[in-house]
Amino acid sequence: MRHHNRDHAGTDERNGNHRMPLNVEELVAAAEAALQRAFRPEQHTVGCAVQAGSGKIYAGVNIKACGYGPCAEPIALGAAFTAGEDVITGIVAVRRKERGDGFRIVSPCGNCRQLLVDYAPHAWVIYIEGNDVKHTRATDLLPGYYRTRWNERLENGMVIEPWNDRERPGINGNGNGNGIGNNERERLA
Repeated sequence: MRHHNRDHAGTDERNGNHRMPLNVEELVAAAEAALQRAFRPEQHTVGCAVQAGSGKIYAGVNIKACGYGPCAEPIALGAAFTAGEDVITGIVAVRRKERGDGFRIVSPCGNCRQLLVDYAPHAWVIYIEGNDVKHTRATDLLPGYYRTRWNERLENGMVIEPWNDRERPGINGNGNGNGIGNNERERLA
């Protein structure tokens, strides 16, 4: 497998943010290690590692359940965000090989691509094309992605402030937390 553009450093041309160097081998190793540590290997088939703006790496595995379970990417992103990180600079997912030992790099699924656009649009996503390891921005993996005000703020390099009461899902400004204001509640009654 050939690695292209292994280290990414400098300034992000889209929003002027400084980016930490991205080490593909270190990210892949962290994703593989997460999968090796999985509690039930037959139920955890994909591992993911993300590098945050601080340079720290966070990992996670998918969780298979009857019918559906979250992918490894949101688990790894959640670990980074839970640790207080607010910028993701790189992400890679690996899968156990069907035959034999080892792992292979895999591309994010469609749901995860949208998730990356929503939460890490400028992150380098590591993927395989043929025998080459390549990278691209999360937004480039999903042309025509669903756009929201959230996406536009991130794409323009704006700092994401906490939702105000009108924007926050489930909060309508009166503090009841159920997303239904007094007027809506009366109308629905």
